[in-house]
Amino acid sequence: MLSLPELPKPTKFRLLLRCIAVIVGVFAAFIASVLVQENLYMWAVLPTTILLLAALGEFVLADVLTEKLYPATTAAILSRLEENLRGYHDRIRDSIARAIGSLKGCDRSQISGTFHLKVDVFITLGGVSEPALVQVVDYSGRLGGKRWRFTAITKGLVGRCLRTGKPEAVSFSSEDEYRKRMVTEFGFTKAEVENRTRDARSYWAQPVIAGRDIVGILYLFSTEPQVFPRAINPDVLEGTANEIAAYLEGARIIT
Repeated sequence: MLSLPELPKPTKFRLLLRCIAVIVGVFAAFIASVLVQENLYMWAVLPTTILLLAALGEFVLADVLTEKLYPATTAAILSRLEENLRGYHDRIRDSIARAIGSLKGCDRSQISGTFHLKVDVFITLGGVSEPALVQVVDYSGRLGGKRWRFTAITKGLVGRCLRTGKPEAVSFSSEDEYRKRMVTEFGFTKAEVENRTRDARSYWAQPVIAGRDIVGILYLFSTEPQVFPRAINPDVLEGTANEIAAYLEGARIIT
């Protein structure tokens, strides 16, 4: 089956704005034509103005807003990642799937995993940047979000793992505990928690190291409580992390 590649966020955002502008423009043109046919020329001025603004939005404002939210340097980073990972995405996912298959004493069908790459995200047009983690592969397993989601290094278990430089684990006994601790301990807002997978109860974050630098985080979670760290074979997970680092080198993402 032919599958379309996942588009980076800036591209999807720009396309969404342009689609909205086109829809508004078509509707305004229809209303204006009806009013002209009824000889209501003064009333036709308003939808005609909306039509012109929609055209401006499609060709100008969409690009301006996209550039404001996703500066060109960050967009270039995402485009380069997408291109370089094209031949390695499935290999990284397969490595994560094998890591999940190595877990003991748990229901492996309830476990999902992905990889977050450390990148410098440019947050202003002036070139000010800050490190962040971007999910560059689809999840292996039954749950999880799509690619190209950003996480600040101050947030979540992946952020904690990047800051400490060592494997991190956490478990929650209930969804209520998850919601509270994600806000009080892991830096998310209540609105951000609502947009995340809330079925998971146990998490593991493994640093991926190349040379002396942490280049990303291998991330696993289970819908069962208290799975991590007891299900982990540290040697296997470290081997998986090394394998992912080798793929990143092959993709020329790290050197």
